[in-house]
Amino acid sequence: MLNNIWKIIFLIFLLSCADDSISGSEEDLYPINPDNLDIITWNIQNYPKHSNTNTYLIDIINNLEEIDIIALQEIENANSLIELANSLEGNWEARRFQSGNSGYGNLAFLINSESIIFQEPYSILDEHSAYFAYKPPYVLEFSYNNQLFILINVHYKCCGDGNLDESDPWDEEYRRLMASFYLEEYISENFNNENVIIMGDFNDELLDAASNNVFNVFLDSPDEYYFTDLPMATEQDHWGYWSYPSWPSHLDHIIITNELFDEYQNINSSCNTILIDNILNSGWAEYDNYISDHRPVGISLDISE
Repeated sequence: MLNNIWKIIFLIFLLSCADDSISGSEEDLYPINPDNLDIITWNIQNYPKHSNTNTYLIDIINNLEEIDIIALQEIENANSLIELANSLEGNWEARRFQSGNSGYGNLAFLINSESIIFQEPYSILDEHSAYFAYKPPYVLEFSYNNQLFILINVHYKCCGDGNLDESDPWDEEYRRLMASFYLEEYISENFNNENVIIMGDFNDELLDAASNNVFNVFLDSPDEYYFTDLPMATEQDHWGYWSYPSWPSHLDHIIITNELFDEYQNINSSCNTILIDNILNSGWAEYDNYISDHRPVGISLDISE
């Protein structure tokens, strides 16, 4: 199934975006530091989209040995997720939010309890869930190396025509705009001075013009928030960098709050799109058929200093 399985260790060789410089050459690839806090966001489309999806995921995750948490989107089958967690090497635990209004594609976490101490995850902004396509943000509070973190898993409304229409409450871009507004407001009011990481499938581009950009509330506050994947979004080689290359677009993002800016500037910190399709025998076609139409995106944080 996998071509030269040992190469999986290079899955998380990706361009460092800690220094905001990306050349697009192989010389820029490097492995994640095993002592870092490593978290991935992964939209595993309509999970499980194939009867062999878990077989692939077990191989992949077992060889991503240093991953601590995986934030998942589009998790339709809770039993399959539990089966996956129980089949992984080590001590992994699965948590999935069951939304009352959305019949599919719920948010979930896979948590490596050998490195992570966590509280039971919970949803926020339920009263505004329509803006999140009835999948309210899913929050995991955890500690790693005696430091506390807030991880927020999101899946914004998909689709639209690319034009923001604030006069239409059901306009897809407007719903994503309001999701960002309420999310930022909640973080400011409830997680001020906390180590916050927001990640997921945001279903929109970071580089849209300001008049149509649903992320302005974050982008206009560079002293408070930073999209660690922003340098990848600026790349023209979508097959080499973007999380949704078949469109092509880069839709899966990671935001950190300013409490983590110093840690992210450490030389061993990085942000990555994980090019799993590159190591499969049939490349993207195989990945898309058995796993997902989205690539995972990860952040590796050196919090030792």
